[in-house]
Amino acid sequence: MKNQCGYRRIPGWVLFVGFMVCVLEAGPSLPLQLSLEEGAWREEVLGHYNGAIRIHEQLLEQPDVPDRIRVEAMHRLGICYTMKGNLIPAVTLFLKLLREFPDTEPFSQKASHNLLLLSPESNPSDRSWFQDERLFLGDLALVLDGALTHAEVYSATEVASEMLGALRMMRRQLSGQDLQSVDRTVQAMESLEASLASPRTAGIRTGWTQSPGRSWMLDRASLFAPDDANAAVVECRDRLARALVEEDAVEIRRQAGRAARWADPVVRAGRESLTAGYLKLVQESTAAVALRASDGRFREARAVWLQSSRTLNRAFGAFTLHVSGLSDFPEEIRPELVAVLTGVDEALQVIESTDASNDPMVLLSAAIEQVRGIEGRLMLPSNPKSGGNHSVDPVNPAALDSPSVQRLRRWAEDWVAVRTTLGAGDLLRARQLLKPYEL
Repeated sequence: MKNQCGYRRIPGWVLFVGFMVCVLEAGPSLPLQLSLEEGAWREEVLGHYNGAIRIHEQLLEQPDVPDRIRVEAMHRLGICYTMKGNLIPAVTLFLKLLREFPDTEPFSQKASHNLLLLSPESNPSDRSWFQDERLFLGDLALVLDGALTHAEVYSATEVASEMLGALRMMRRQLSGQDLQSVDRTVQAMESLEASLASPRTAGIRTGWTQSPGRSWMLDRASLFAPDDANAAVVECRDRLARALVEEDAVEIRRQAGRAARWADPVVRAGRESLTAGYLKLVQESTAAVALRASDGRFREARAVWLQSSRTLNRAFGAFTLHVSGLSDFPEEIRPELVAVLTGVDEALQVIESTDASNDPMVLLSAAIEQVRGIEGRLMLPSNPKSGGNHSVDPVNPAALDSPSVQRLRRWAEDWVAVRTTLGAGDLLRARQLLKPYEL
């Protein structure tokens, strides 16, 4: 067949065969190069660092990888870990690159520069990357519960494979008891994957629910510091995921409502920040799942939940919302405290970046007004009596010396001092005073 210009159109299957011949003649370097470029695309364009990490890890596991590709993959893997805040594995990779490929420019020079920047900050006690992966594995374990309960074998196989990839990546960076736990979990997941591939699937769910590996992945207690408000957000998401397994639409809506209550104070402020982005994504994803569950579309809801868990992990990892003395405050006030500290955290970021688009004085003034408002509410008596002297506001005497009120007053005093320091033009001192309030 010819087109209107008189040239013969080449059938699509011929082009495909020609492409495959070129790939085979080019040898193994072309697929490796394509993998490298795919990882770079995920890292630089999409910002999906976990996806890029897995691609680079798989590439480095292959035999006979040319040095030029291996070096770039190692370097990009280190950059991905750095961008996620996982400094220990990043430093390890840059050191390995320099030790094994000292004369490979420009990557050896870049690795040296990165080590200079990272080494002072890298600390063996920093386990944020480990917390990151543990949280994501727990999310996937709950998705796997649903897939097995409802005999969704294809989805279960997909999730099990993803979990194995994450576990194999983790074990490269661990030792001691952590490594033993991961190894036991890898064995359990390999057994599960083999069972899913066999025609006889009876008893798979029972074996999975009794697996020590599943228990380890769902052990959230050891992952959060006492002042981390994100523990409550993760608990809410976990309860929703379990309700998805049970196909309990009422409980799903209830947990979506809890997620919204955590997000609303921050989202309503209308300021762009990591905290606002994270909580908004939690709110939107739980609402989307609840909507489908209300219509009885549970299978679709589980698919949405899996994708939202991936997105949260890739975009935010092990997110921390550190609120000092969080347990001192009533539960209903805690989301509001996160909103207040989000504004203070943004003021700190503005000071550190000298961003002219926002005024830290305005942000701090708003935060001071908010904490004083919260303090006023805490000072009210729980059961105010009618009558009496209305010229004086009722006050709960017991609240005057309560830890929560004292803490709020200390915050307000500190932030007033920061405003004064900013007014004097001392940005360095202002930054030092605000650093303890970084979320």
